[in-house]
Amino acid sequence: MRRSLHLKLVLIMVLLITSLMVVVGAFLMNSVTGYYINDFYSQTAAAFGQDNVDFVRDLQTAGEDETDSAAMMGEVLSTYEGVLGVDRRHRNFYVLDGATGRYLTGSAPEPEGGVAVTPNIAAALQGTPGFSSSVTAGYMDAAIPITRGSHPYIVYILDNRETAQALNAEMFSLIIEAMVLGLIISILLSFLLSKTMVNPLQRLTDGIEEVARGDFSHKLEVTSGDEIGQLTESFNAMARRLETTIADLEKAQQMRKDFVANVSHELRTPLTNIKSYAETLSDGIGELPPPMQKRFLGVILNESDRMAHILQDLLTLSRFDSGRSELRLTRFPFAQAVDDTYQAVLMDAQNHAHTVELRLPGSLPQVRADRERIMQVMMNIVSNAIKYTPDGGRIVLSAGIDGDKVWMEVDDNGIGIPEGDRDRIFERFYRVDKARSRQSGGTGLGLSIAQEIMNQHEGALYLVDKAEPGLTIRMELPVAGPREEAADERE
Repeated sequence: MRRSLHLKLVLIMVLLITSLMVVVGAFLMNSVTGYYINDFYSQTAAAFGQDNVDFVRDLQTAGEDETDSAAMMGEVLSTYEGVLGVDRRHRNFYVLDGATGRYLTGSAPEPEGGVAVTPNIAAALQGTPGFSSSVTAGYMDAAIPITRGSHPYIVYILDNRETAQALNAEMFSLIIEAMVLGLIISILLSFLLSKTMVNPLQRLTDGIEEVARGDFSHKLEVTSGDEIGQLTESFNAMARRLETTIADLEKAQQMRKDFVANVSHELRTPLTNIKSYAETLSDGIGELPPPMQKRFLGVILNESDRMAHILQDLLTLSRFDSGRSELRLTRFPFAQAVDDTYQAVLMDAQNHAHTVELRLPGSLPQVRADRERIMQVMMNIVSNAIKYTPDGGRIVLSAGIDGDKVWMEVDDNGIGIPEGDRDRIFERFYRVDKARSRQSGGTGLGLSIAQEIMNQHEGALYLVDKAEPGLTIRMELPVAGPREEAADERE
């Protein structure tokens, strides 16, 4: 690419300089020729014009005893050579017969073969002055008919253009020298220009090759604010986005692998238990005592319920992930929802000898949310507090308002969560004590579902740091509800 672009730039500059010099040279040389032609005819016309009436009269007036009028006219013309610009080398005058165009006398001898009849001489033979010429012709001439006495003559001025041609030759030489110098300069400039253009493009190409090899960490330096600089910035932004996208894809792929592994592991245990107890019942029909059979059937039912809970939670998360879970938005008193949660878990807490305290302010606003989903989050938080607090513990439900949000906190003095596990408790299937959680029937999906519900409501669910033993979880909910409504709203 570099050589190709260098070559193209050099060729463009060479062609540009060459074309420019050719056009300028042709214009200058044509201008010089035109100047000499215009000067010749202006000078000749002025010599025979109104300002030189004496000169014309001397040509026309013949003496009384004049025997050779042509010779006398030659003497008059010799006197006015300066006015006519005659130098007897490049420009001469001739006196021709006005009837035949034959050479009679002049400042130079008769040309070999006689004076050629030009268009101007032909016009003068017809009695009309000839003052026309062409840029392409190799000469300049003018023919003026003069009647001396009673005989017609033609004063013929001829210039061979050698002065103009010599000047054009010198000018052509200068143009060639200037063209060579211009070509050298253009080649040097083209290399300097191409360096400023090709180097950023080469760096961009190298960066693209690095990206093609999977290295997204290579960032290009932006050295200019022009289109190439903008292209470099766009490339860097693209590389960053690709790096982020691939990292997200890898993370998602790992999460899918972990998810499948966790689902398989979670379902394997109840399936194994169901199969083992069912095989035992099948093999021991008529031999097992009824109380044992009933206990085995109870285990099978519990494990079946556990599998059903796992599958239901998985379906719920799947609907969240696919965006098919719509919120049924209504307005309801937030304090009433907290109180209903307290009343619903009170008996379960008393079975564990827990003390449950409810702290509600004097008034809380109505909120716009999916009441069933919010109650699901509240029940999950409080049920976890009851489940993971040793019997005889203390649990406090409190609520309040903070700006445009309402909040609920559940504080307990239970086993708490180790510092190293606090950042992972909202991950799917994650348990601090896996064996204890399975024994208590947990799926490891409850808090994940709760956080998804709060995210849909544009709220928050997080742990609150505390110095005492136990755990405090806080949920926050915007009073006005989510800004983006992809849901059924029921007022």
